[in-house]
Amino acid sequence: MGKSALSYAPKHTMKNQKSARYFTVMKWIGLAIGCSAKFVSGSLFVFNAYQDALKTTFNFTAKEVQLQSSFLNIGLGIGFLPGMFYDRFGPQWCSVVGLVLSLTAYLLIWSTTKSISFYSSHSWLMALYFFLCGIGSVFTYMVALNTNAINFHPKHRGKIVGILNAFFAGSPSVFSALYFHVIGKDDPKSADSFSTLMLVFAVCFVVIDILCIAFLRVYPRIESTEKIVSEPKTEIPLDNDVFVNNKGFEGDNENSIASVDISVSQSNDCVRDIEDVKESKESAAVSGEDKSSKDTSILNILTTLDYHLLTWSFTLASVTGLVYTIALTQTTSALDLDSHNADIVIVIPIVNAVISTVIGVVSDHFQHRLPRLGILTAGITTFVICQCLVVGLADSYPVLITATVFNGMGQGILWSLSPAVMSEMFSINNLGRNWGIALLTASLVGLAAQEAFAAIYDAAISTPGDVYCYGMNCVRGGHAVILGMAVLAMILGVLLNMRKRKKANK
Repeated sequence: MGKSALSYAPKHTMKNQKSARYFTVMKWIGLAIGCSAKFVSGSLFVFNAYQDALKTTFNFTAKEVQLQSSFLNIGLGIGFLPGMFYDRFGPQWCSVVGLVLSLTAYLLIWSTTKSISFYSSHSWLMALYFFLCGIGSVFTYMVALNTNAINFHPKHRGKIVGILNAFFAGSPSVFSALYFHVIGKDDPKSADSFSTLMLVFAVCFVVIDILCIAFLRVYPRIESTEKIVSEPKTEIPLDNDVFVNNKGFEGDNENSIASVDISVSQSNDCVRDIEDVKESKESAAVSGEDKSSKDTSILNILTTLDYHLLTWSFTLASVTGLVYTIALTQTTSALDLDSHNADIVIVIPIVNAVISTVIGVVSDHFQHRLPRLGILTAGITTFVICQCLVVGLADSYPVLITATVFNGMGQGILWSLSPAVMSEMFSINNLGRNWGIALLTASLVGLAAQEAFAAIYDAAISTPGDVYCYGMNCVRGGHAVILGMAVLAMILGVLLNMRKRKKANK
């Protein structure tokens, strides 16, 4: 007597079940490593914690200190190159490049404290080292963001990007606390404290990039096949021809019956795949991803008005957040509030991390009624509130703290939702390139804004040869310039929302 059909079905379904479980486990491991990679990449924004050490050690002016920060940000802004590299070669090779660049750059910066007199007159050379740090970091950043955005279902994209950004945003608070309370406990402005922190960064990037090389992959989305095994067989009317093989009906009945059983399982697989595709399309239709799902050339994307509105709105808002963050300790020093530096520098990272975690869940859950783009524009408005408070009443510590909280809220919303909106409007397949171009634009505008802020600060110094300025007049002009950028970012965001609504109503 031949074997029953059930003796063959489990072999097929168990194989699919193991594959589904394997890919699911590996995706979650990839998310955990991606969060760690984002956490390490966020160390770029600890600059305001050690900028006084740079100024004191190398006797840099405000413009020279901002030059280091600007080049660090420009390195991060060369995101389109790592993005295109990722799209072409994948996460492993992208991680390898990040490892080499980050290790080299941080070791070079560490070595500057061994030749202080030389680098005091060659600040541009140190700026190039920081530039390499930024590039190395963005390779790691792209691996973490792109891989996890692709691996998980589009309906969870807000949550995934939000979780990743929460680690990216919360990182500076941890590293700042480490710097002020452990590494630089005795003297945070000393050269030894600064050089030790650079070594810590080098080790962190080496470890995390090795983990990325080993574990981060783009995995297919395979649903579990457990239902196929547990659900009773459905009787399907079949023609006699189905049972006839090259030996005839009386031939190998065992193989024939097994083939029918596997065909039924495969049919169930197909039904479930169709349902998954349908669900993906419904989710994409809400966000608009279905309208721009195919790849577009770089020329087409650069001639698309909506892309420019989104990119410039993000650029101006992110520069507002960046300059405020970098100049925060400079502002507190000018207003004689620098005794609060250890506390105030962790406000933005903490608020940013909390908002990033919450906003991803909210934007996914309410995207049918509240589009991500609308939430993003509301987030940009918080930068306007922040800058208005600073320009008017920054010399009051409670007001400065309140403004800093609003800035953290804006950064959490901006950095969590902008990549998601970008992928939905202009294809997930080109996210690395499209998002990278936006990062580059933001870094170049950021360079100009930081240099303008520093120039206004230096111009307000009353004593020739001094590197510090005291009084509200030292920082009010710079923050007023940034306020104008925040208002313009909000206007562009409103215009993009109006265009999207107009298209949806057609």
